[in-house]
Order: sequence, then C-alpha cells, then structure tokens
Amino acid sequence: MRLLRRPWPRELAEAVNAASRHATGGKEEVLAAVELADGNWVAGTRAAVYLPAEAPTSASDASGVPMPAPALRRVGWEKIERANWDAEASVLHVYETTDFGTPLGATELKLEDPGRFGQLLRERVDASIIIQRHVLITAKRGVRVVGRRNPATPDAEVTWNFVLDKGLEPDQPGVMDAAEAALRDVRDEFGI
Repeated sequence: MRLLRRPWPRELAEAVNAASRHATGGKEEVLAAVELADGNWVAGTRAAVYLPAEAPTSASDASGVPMPAPALRRVGWEKIERANWDAEASVLHVYETTDFGTPLGATELKLEDPGRFGQLLRERVDASIIIQRHVLITAKRGVRVVGRRNPATPDAEVTWNFVLDKGLEPDQPGVMDAAEAALRDVRDEFGI
C-alpha cells in the first residue's frame, strides 16, 4: 500500500507545528499550503495562517543538530482584514488588522497561483467575521463596525474594529465620537 504524499514538504508541517506550539501550546494541522516564487512556503490551518517571518528561524533535527527551518509567523484568522489576488503581477496581498488610525499591515506573496490556499484564506477570513454593520455618521458616509473571533475557537474573545468610509477622517470634528458611539451601539445590540 502506498500513501499519498502531501503537496507540501514535511519541513513545512514541522515548522507550522513548532510555531503553533510556541504560540498556543498546541499542534495545528496544515489544511492548505502554497509555494512562493522564492521557494518558501505559506500555510493555513483551522486557526491561523502562517506567513513569512521577518527574520529566519532555526530548528533541530531528532539528534539535536541545528538545521534551517522555514521562517514562519502565526497570524490568527481574526487578525486578517482581507486578501486580494493580483493575477497580472502574480501576487497575493494579505492585509492584517491594525490599531485604528494606523495603516494596514500588508504582506505580498509572490506565487504562481493561490489555488487551494487562496480558497482556505477566503473561507477562514469570512468565518472569522461574526458581526459586520455599516452605520451612517453623515447623510452619505459612515463607519463599518466589525466584530471578529477565531473561527477555530467559538468561545474566543471577540475583537472589534471600525473602518471609516472614504471622505471621513478621524480628525474631523465629531467623527471619532460618532464612530465610537456606533461601536458601542452595535456591541450593545448583540450583547457582546
């Protein structure tokens, strides 16, 4: 009997498990992964996406001999704002949530085709959104209030953020007060 080989290297699964144990104390199974143009890999599990880290890390083999390992950082699905695929440039842009008023953190992944990894990315990000409501602040513009939690942990804490419509700026009189009031109202409405 011949076992089917996963379409990603064993070292990737080991790196994901190591990063998962470090972050959560548990083990996560890779559901989808894709090779980048530079030969590195990114992966997704039920709870998180594993993106390239800023600095490489190292691991040890069974005998304790140091060996290079893929440098990965774990980002929970609830921390991914959105992603988009630029087919012309063959780049998958992954945007992480940030504190209000700071630019979104963006990771550009150069790859041939996002395939199953792209499908998993879309599904898990969508599953992390539990509440999304648009509230008008002016006659035509408003704020989008979003509540998220990790889809792998139904009892996880809900994180909140809001995004102002184009044309509204946080330094405009009354905008921040109205946005914070909208956030309170949505939280109260849903009892979260």
